[in-house]
Amino acid sequence: MSPIDSLMTYFPIKSADFHSLSQKQLGLDFIHTYIHQNGGCDIFSKIVSHRMAQIQTCENYSGNLHQIFTSDIANQICGYEPLDGLPAVYLDIEKLAISLFGNILYCWAEYESYKIISRVQQYQNNHMAALNKVHTCAPNEFISEIVMHIEKDERLFMTHHYNKPMLLSDAIVLTNIETFIKEQHWYEMLYYLELSQKGQHFIMLQGDESGLAIITSTALLQGWEKRDNWLTFDPFFQNNGWQVDINEKKLNMLRQTSIFSDMFHFTQTPSCVLEFELLLVKSLIDEKAICEILRLTVSGSSAKRQFFLYQSQKMLAQKLSEQGNTLALTIIEQPSMILFYQALNSEGHTISPYINTSYQDVNSNGIITYKGLWLTKSLNELFQKNSFKDYKKKIIQMRKSTKEITNV
Repeated sequence: MSPIDSLMTYFPIKSADFHSLSQKQLGLDFIHTYIHQNGGCDIFSKIVSHRMAQIQTCENYSGNLHQIFTSDIANQICGYEPLDGLPAVYLDIEKLAISLFGNILYCWAEYESYKIISRVQQYQNNHMAALNKVHTCAPNEFISEIVMHIEKDERLFMTHHYNKPMLLSDAIVLTNIETFIKEQHWYEMLYYLELSQKGQHFIMLQGDESGLAIITSTALLQGWEKRDNWLTFDPFFQNNGWQVDINEKKLNMLRQTSIFSDMFHFTQTPSCVLEFELLLVKSLIDEKAICEILRLTVSGSSAKRQFFLYQSQKMLAQKLSEQGNTLALTIIEQPSMILFYQALNSEGHTISPYINTSYQDVNSNGIITYKGLWLTKSLNELFQKNSFKDYKKKIIQMRKSTKEITNV
């Protein structure tokens, strides 16, 4: 019996309905119906947690969820071994997820997108679009803003991920799912999607040919008051796997921001990233001057994304500098961004625009993830002086020089 046939025993449907829907859509409809009727809103997290425990008893796997659930041992367990203590239908749903989407994680991501699209269709049907005009922007013009509470914003926006306008909170969540989770396989974000539904966010918009505002970039901004949610302070990002990269020159750069007390010094180089970050927090005297940037996304065709990434960094640095965020904590996996910052740092500016504090090959794939700090005033000034052509040139030159050093 196929996974679809198995689930049809729980939710019988007419054969005509079956042929009118794609199997993926039908599978998501089944899952949604089950959750709605049984209150199992945490069904995905329960299945994932159960399988994680089983996988880790077989082998000590490290890495992110994507690596663990695409491992050989996961392929042997998931969809086969019983889910003891969970309803029998959970195993059927897992089998369905594997059959239609490859694994339970990608199905979870698809289901979260499904819920957003269903909600958008519902408020479109309720004529919400007529009550809230779609936000406009001159054709091909880029504008940006920082929205303090996206959950209260009633404007409608277009995205590159769906052809109907939607509320800002829905648009940002959908963008995060499509770019970070489904494209880059950062499934850990599925546990924390609520962070993309509320709070302070940066958005960059571009007007289409009709003048409708399309979201091309978003970022979650969390001030000191939200530090309990900072990814920077998450245990995973403070463990001993992170190689600390702090020296006296970098500390002097930070002292010159005037947001730290005289306590901000070490008698010797910090032995780990946790030691550095504990002192950074303890020495902070201007809490309003610091924030964390998370989930910087760019959406659009692959040919345009590099420009969108340049433009979004430029506009975000300007906005943060203008609102008094002197220092912004970052976690960056995008090589081109790091190469550009390294190129700027090599130019010998009085204040570096970026300070790397630690790094790790998180996924063991050769792509290094960097924890670091934007010094927004300096970064803003340098972005204003560097065109997109300059940006690309610096990245290419830095990549070339890095390869030459590696090959020596």
